Amino acid sequence: MPSIPVVADHIIAENLPAIFVDTCILLDVIRSIKRKSKDCAAHAMALHSAATTAPKQCIIVVSHLVRHEWDVHDQELLNEASRHLIDLEDYSGHFHDACGILGIGPGFSRANYAAHELAVKLHGLSRQLLDCAIVIDPDNECSGRAINRVIYNVPPSKKGGEAKDCTILEEYLAVARRLNDAGFQKRRVFCTSNTNDYCDPVGLHASLAAEFAPINVRFTSNLGWGFYDVTH
Repeated sequence: MPSIPVVADHIIAENLPAIFVDTCILLDVIRSIKRKSKDCAAHAMALHSAATTAPKQCIIVVSHLVRHEWDVHDQELLNEASRHLIDLEDYSGHFHDACGILGIGPGFSRANYAAHELAVKLHGLSRQLLDCAIVIDPDNECSGRAINRVIYNVPPSKKGGEAKDCTILEEYLAVARRLNDAGFQKRRVFCTSNTNDYCDPVGLHASLAAEFAPINVRFTSNLGWGFYDVTH
């Protein structure tokens, strides 16, 4: 895994916009059917294509902790998505059974959602996004700044918790500062669906907005918005 300076130099050399992705964004792809996340799979595929197909349109960057958290939770969410599809089949079966008893012809067949391996394919798409990203190596200075956020309850920390979220953010901000100091003109976008920790009722926390603005980091709270911001 490359260090923060190496990641920044790579982005500058490629001269492409960068999207810094939080763990929840990747995991949202796996649970998109259960959460009824409109167009999540389409946006994930579009972002992967933008980051891998020549000519590339952007670079995806993740913290080493994002990779770790994905490895911790991916199987659990895959199982959850698979169970959800089985539940949908059960609901369909009960519906058809009731229709048969009452002499109703529904005009369509019983559902067979699990047979298409949709959950496995969504899991694979999430993994593809992770695998095509640049992964930032752990950084002691960022870890120290993250602990200060936890101690003083500075967002995204709340009540002295979420050190991992703070570390991920500090690593992304460190890369963005280097890009800004180098006069890099392409967009840099931070994408997270964790609005509980990053936002208040009117949008991004004011303290975070004050950190993002001077280094030209744009904040997005869903994958579709993030994809648009980094490719337009």
